[in-house]
Amino acid sequence: MRGESLPLQLHVVAAYPFCGDTPQRPGWYFTMDILTEICEKRLSDIKAKGFSFGHKIPEKRTRPVVPFLPQPGTILEIKRASPSKGWIAPELDSEKTAKTYIKAGTSAVSCLTEENYFHGSLEDLQKTCRAAGKKTAVLRKDFLLEPEEIEIAYRYGADAVLLIARILETEKLISMAEKAFELGISVLLEVREDSDIEKAFFVLSKAHKKNADDKIVLGINSRDLATFTIDLLIPLKLKERISKIYKEKGADLPFPRVISESGVTTPAAADFVGNLGFHGVLIGEAAARNPKEAKKLVSSFKDGALKKHLAYEYSFWKKLAAKLENKSPEKPLVKICGLTDENDAVKAAELGADLLGFIFAEKSKRNNGTGIESEKKLAAIREKLSSMTAGGEIKSLPLMVGVIVEPASEEGLFACQLCCKGILDGIQFHGCSEFADGATGYSAVPLADANDLEEIKLLNAVGFPRVLIDAKNVSSENARGDARYGGTGKTIDEKLVTEAKKIGTLWLSGGITPENVKQLVSDFKPELIDVASGIESEPGKKDLDKMNKLFDELK
Repeated sequence: MRGESLPLQLHVVAAYPFCGDTPQRPGWYFTMDILTEICEKRLSDIKAKGFSFGHKIPEKRTRPVVPFLPQPGTILEIKRASPSKGWIAPELDSEKTAKTYIKAGTSAVSCLTEENYFHGSLEDLQKTCRAAGKKTAVLRKDFLLEPEEIEIAYRYGADAVLLIARILETEKLISMAEKAFELGISVLLEVREDSDIEKAFFVLSKAHKKNADDKIVLGINSRDLATFTIDLLIPLKLKERISKIYKEKGADLPFPRVISESGVTTPAAADFVGNLGFHGVLIGEAAARNPKEAKKLVSSFKDGALKKHLAYEYSFWKKLAAKLENKSPEKPLVKICGLTDENDAVKAAELGADLLGFIFAEKSKRNNGTGIESEKKLAAIREKLSSMTAGGEIKSLPLMVGVIVEPASEEGLFACQLCCKGILDGIQFHGCSEFADGATGYSAVPLADANDLEEIKLLNAVGFPRVLIDAKNVSSENARGDARYGGTGKTIDEKLVTEAKKIGTLWLSGGITPENVKQLVSDFKPELIDVASGIESEPGKKDLDKMNKLFDELK
């Protein structure tokens, strides 16, 4: 399910087990597939209590149907608890919370009605619809399994229902969507796997035949359904995949509205999702825990959506998502960093580099400098690589990244200008996370001990989808002892790498060479590796034999 989505292979052994009907933090105790357990429990309850779960069903609907997300906006959630978090807002008043959300400007309110694991109810739905009135759409969010449940949602006043592709066979999914279309309400269809997308095409085709294109929205979950970890790039990757499938099929269908689900816990993350071009975002825990912050979440998403026309803002992440969607799952993306020479950049691209790093830092021996000559050099490299891509000499255009350690310096400002001009694709804020700007790139955190991991956690919490880790400079011989500089040639302690990987998707740098790259990739399975000094003949000059060997080891 979306919001707090539920993994198919979850085995949580919590410090506090499930006791009666009270979820205890930090989680509930499960010994089986939780999604199957929820659905089986639901079927059991339906058999015992009926589709109303013991509630009195209204004889007819009393509020008009409100269009569901006709314009980009947020869906804020009425949510008391979840299997992954335990209690979130145990004292939540659904009607009062819905009014707070609506006052904050949300486009829709999602109401969880699942009773056993989320502690919602149809009574909550009724109260939420009463609070929503005639202007704000309400989504019934649950593990709906039969068409009869769509009818009940309609009578209670819901304007849309969540249908989860992975728990419904194609025929059942289509029949439930058809029921919603017949009643005039919308479907939020949650997809995550390739098989889900195939099902979605059937539903989209059915909607098109019934002139109900405006009655279906696709939702993509950013939560890993096996580990509960969040990856804000998953919706972007899957959106890219859907676009690709549309082209491959030559689909004669309008491209659906797509929203991002889960993982947005801060205004910065809401801005990020809005700018990536999603039609909406569903925010659960962050809003439910602190309804007073709802207005900031709503306004940040809308601000991001308004800024998406700025070509350079967040374009790095869009291009990166396309790289990730097309990469082999067995191989990491490769960034060749510390480049100062056009020939080295071209050779790296020919060998298959996905990203190219150019350093703009005064103390670095690999500094590309500032001024018109530097700009001409970088522009010439980009033009050459673009020509090679168009001519089929290289598979795809590598992303060109400017690496800075001091954003306010002459070098830092120059690199950011190159990014705005489209010569660079993004910025790596190396050792200066406090100044990192997610609109233009990502942060690199130098690690020396466990205390440095807190910086990664903070970046992850505020919505940075990726953080590169590097070995912290502790030598006066390297950039005169400035801890912000990389290029140490040292690897990070294995324990620190392991801990960093628990926080988020691993991007690994520090001491990577042709001799150790295969082992590092095998041991840690990073999504991206960043290589600089390990393939150099001297700082800023690559050794072509070493670079060849590096890529050979990765094959």
